[in-house]
Order: sequence, then C-alpha cells, then structure tokens
Amino acid sequence: MTKNTFPAVGQCIPVAASARAVFADLRSWTATHLPDHEDLPLFGAAFGVSVVGPWATADQLRLPARMIAWAYAFDDHLEQKVTDREELDELVDRCLAVVHTGQPDTATPLLSSLSSWQHELARLPAYPPLASLWKEKFAACMRGHRYDWAAGWARERGSEHGAGLAMDVAEYLDHADSISLWLVNLPRWVAYGDDEIPAHLDVLVPAVDDLSVAVRLANDLATIDRERDEPGQNNILMYDGVAKDWVRTQLATRLTSIRRRLSPLVAEDYLPAVGIIRLSEWSMGIYNGTDLRDMTAD
Repeated sequence: MTKNTFPAVGQCIPVAASARAVFADLRSWTATHLPDHEDLPLFGAAFGVSVVGPWATADQLRLPARMIAWAYAFDDHLEQKVTDREELDELVDRCLAVVHTGQPDTATPLLSSLSSWQHELARLPAYPPLASLWKEKFAACMRGHRYDWAAGWARERGSEHGAGLAMDVAEYLDHADSISLWLVNLPRWVAYGDDEIPAHLDVLVPAVDDLSVAVRLANDLATIDRERDEPGQNNILMYDGVAKDWVRTQLATRLTSIRRRLSPLVAEDYLPAVGIIRLSEWSMGIYNGTDLRDMTAD
C-alpha cells in the first residue's frame, strides 16, 4: 500500500460532480453574457469553487464562479482595451453604480453581465446583512484597479499618467484588493446563507483582507517574468528595492496571521472560516504551480 496520503475516491466524486455542474453553468452564462471573452479560465474557476467549498451545492457555487469569470473578463478588458484614463474612470464608475444602486446598465457586455449577476445576488436572503460590506469591498477592488492601471501606465508612459501617486510599496499594498478576492469570497457567504456570519465579521473580514494581500503577492511572484515585458503592468517586484525574498517573507507573515486569527473558528468547524483556509491553500497552490488560465477544458 502506498505511503502517500490521497483523498479517498468517495471524497473526490462529489467534488467532481459539483465542478462539472458549475462548469456547465459557466459555459452557458459566459456564452450569453460575455461572448467576446473566450479565453476565460472556466474549468479552473469551477474546480476551484468546488474544492474550496466541498460542502456547498452546485447551485450555491454558481454566483461565486460566475464572479470569477466576470473578474477575469474585467481585468482582461482593462489590460488589453483601456488606454485612456477617462475611459477607465467611466467604466469603473458605471460598475460602481450597478452595485451601489442595483440599477441595471446594459451599455456593454461587462456592465450587462454585472447587472444580471448583482440582481441575482441581491435576491438571496442572506444579502441584506452583508450588502454594505459587499458594496465597500467592491469599491475597494475598483479602487485597486484604478491604481494598478495608473501606476502601470505611469511606469510605461511617464509620470503624467500617475499624477498624485506615491508609487511606493505601502501605496501598492494599500491597493491589493485589485486581486478581486473579495469579489469571489463574499458572494460565497451570501450564497451559503449562514445567519451567523454577521456575528463573526470582526474575525472573518481581517482574515480575508490579509489573504487578499497574500494572494496579490503570490500572484506577483508567479507572474513577474512575464509582466516585465508587458506594457502597463504593475507588480510589486517592479518597485525600487523590492526583492523576491522580502515578498516571500511578507507572504508567509500574512498566511501565519490568517491561520492564527481563524484558529478558534476552525477548531469549531465553522465553515466560512474553514473556507478561507481552503481558499488560501488553493490560491497558494495555483500560484506556486499552475496558472489558472492553463486549467482549461474543451
């Protein structure tokens, strides 16, 4: 018998079944709502949400998985299409209006798909207690995207594109929510429908904030070789005096903080806390080995 530790086959079957159902939903939803974005990591998104939340039904995982697809499409659009600050500000402001007002915007597929998604999220029973936090974290993500775009183009085209920016490490870390982790994780809590979550936000929110920074740093380590040669990129390893060893130390510090903070809830098998730990393990595994975009299926 092998000495290696593998999950039992019976444990894998429900996760595989859930991932298959979520993947089918993603293919249908993106074909309808994001037809111009064909290179999205749908299989990786479906498998990821199923692994992180193996206790959830495929129906509960639909909205988090769809937001992964939307976040990738939004990020691709900013990197590949937006070359003007006014265009960036208009798109971000309209996305914020959709989330903050609930009013649909059908001007573009990105806005129309976000409108449809927001409408579904807001109809769930667990949404009202988390609505203000959702709006706050969505705004923080958009703020991070504005910063990344401005800093990246300032480095590429000159300081006039980064007017008002310090362009230092502290400022970079303050905008780490551009990694979009909150955009995926908070909808999990809404979809799971756990009435106890508001009572634990004092622990859960700082843990996800730390994880956002950790995942951003892991992403930077994994992508720096590619991003150095791409115009408009913003990576912490492009900042003066930042070395990979320093980034790895900061990453380890954040992960340790997350585990320490969540340990009492994890000891009680509180699933939202367990989910954050599983998300951290999934994210670190992805950026240490496999690019999510490579996890595709025909």
